[in-house]
Amino acid sequence: MAALLLTDERAVITLREVPSVFDAAYFRTGLPSQLEVAGAEPSVEIHLVNGQAHRARSLVEAADGYAVLEVYQRRAEISGVKAHWLGSASANKTPDDVQRAVIAYESIAQIVITPTQAAGAVKIGFGTR
Repeated sequence: MAALLLTDERAVITLREVPSVFDAAYFRTGLPSQLEVAGAEPSVEIHLVNGQAHRARSLVEAADGYAVLEVYQRRAEISGVKAHWLGSASANKTPDDVQRAVIAYESIAQIVITPTQAAGAVKIGFGTR
């Protein structure tokens, strides 16, 4: 990613790398440690700078510059099916449930981890009984 520098009242574009929060080290160690404290069945959403989002199931590979993730197909998200992070890419699944996404670290805007909700937690809205 190029950086914009202002010098002598002119804009200069350089090819200096801007450090990213997300890299292979984050996916190998940071994300697993955050998921560990989030409970038994947290969900993980990867939001990209272009507005697209993926609900992640597992990490397949964390390489230099990109991560390969198993992501749930969008129709499962719409239908209300629980799409939790399972961690292992080799866990049993049907081929129609997940697909693989190769995501460049620089395209990630944010990662949202939703912790497991306690069974006795108070719910708001209609049909909460």
